[in-house]
Amino acid sequence: MTVKENFSHHIKFARIAMCLTLVVIMSVVAGFSKTNRNIHIVADGRTTVVNTVHDDPLRIISQAGIKLDSADQYSLSTKNIKDGTTITIQRAIPVTIKVDDNTRKMKTTANNVQSLIKDMGYDSLDFYALPNENTAITPNMLIRLEPLTNKIVFKEENEPFDTIYRDDDTLPTGTTKVIQEGAAGTDRFMVKEYYNGGKKVDEQILQKSVIKQAVPKIVVNGTYSPPAPVMSDDGQIPPYVAVMHVQASAYLASDGGGSGYTATGMLAQHGVVAVDPNFIPLGTRLYIPGYGEAVAADTGGFSGDVIDVCMDSYDEAISWGRRSINIYVLPS
Repeated sequence: MTVKENFSHHIKFARIAMCLTLVVIMSVVAGFSKTNRNIHIVADGRTTVVNTVHDDPLRIISQAGIKLDSADQYSLSTKNIKDGTTITIQRAIPVTIKVDDNTRKMKTTANNVQSLIKDMGYDSLDFYALPNENTAITPNMLIRLEPLTNKIVFKEENEPFDTIYRDDDTLPTGTTKVIQEGAAGTDRFMVKEYYNGGKKVDEQILQKSVIKQAVPKIVVNGTYSPPAPVMSDDGQIPPYVAVMHVQASAYLASDGGGSGYTATGMLAQHGVVAVDPNFIPLGTRLYIPGYGEAVAADTGGFSGDVIDVCMDSYDEAISWGRRSINIYVLPS
C-alpha cells in the first residue's frame, strides 16, 4: 500500500467514525427531548399517578402495574397523551345472554341492556329483552332475548280540531261569536305490531295518511268600545248610512234586578242601547240626538221600532222620558 493509499484509507475511517458519533449524539439528544409527564390512571375505584415518557396509553397502563382484560376499555381526557392527562379504565362486567335455547357467557362494558344488544349486533325490534332495555348492567346478570313476531295492521284515529281566536272590531268588547264550528279529522296509520308469546309489547308507525282534514273552530272576540257619549245635541250629525224613526225610552243597569251587564256581556252604561235584534242588529253603531253616539249591545222585552237608552242615573232616565225621534245608523 502506497503512502497516498494509506492516507486515503485513514480519511475514510475518520469519516465513518464521525458519522457514528453524530448518530449516538442525536439519539441521546432525542432521548432527553422526551420530557416526563404525570399521567392519572383511574381504575377499580383508585387513582394512580404515573411519571412517564411514553405516548402509548397501553404502555403507560402497564407501567402502572394495572392489568387489562381483553374486554376492558379505556378512555383519555385529552386527544393525545400530555402532562395531566387522565386515563379512565372501564372494567368489563360478566353477564349471561340467553337467546332461544343458546346460552352465552361474556363480558361487557355496556351501560344498559339496550347498548349490550346493539353491541352484539341484534336488532331490538326483532327481540324482546328481559329485563327491559333501560335496565342497567350488573355483574352476573342474566339477560334473555326472546324472538318477536310481528304483523301489519291499519288503524284510524280522530284528529282533534284546533280553535282559532280572532278579534272583531264590529262586535262590542266582551262579546264572543262562533263563526265556524270545528270538526274532527280522520287519520289512517299503517302500524307494525310486535308480539311476544301472543302479547303485544311494542308497535311502530310505518305510514300516516289523512283521510279527512280537521276543520278549525273559529271564534271572534269583540273589541269595539263605544265612544264617550255626547250629552247634548249640538245639531251636528256625523256621517251616517241610514235613518230610522223609533220610540226611545231610557233604563238603568239595575232595572228589573239586572246584573249590570248587557245581553252581549258588555257593562251596562251610558253609550249602550237595548234593541230588538231583528230590527237593529247587535253591534250596530248609532247616533241618537240628545244622547250621542252609542252601540246596540243589549236586548229588552220589546220588539220592532223601540229602543232603550242606558242612563247612569235615575234623574237622567226621568229627564229623558220617552221620545219619538229619528236615529242615525253610523258606518261600522
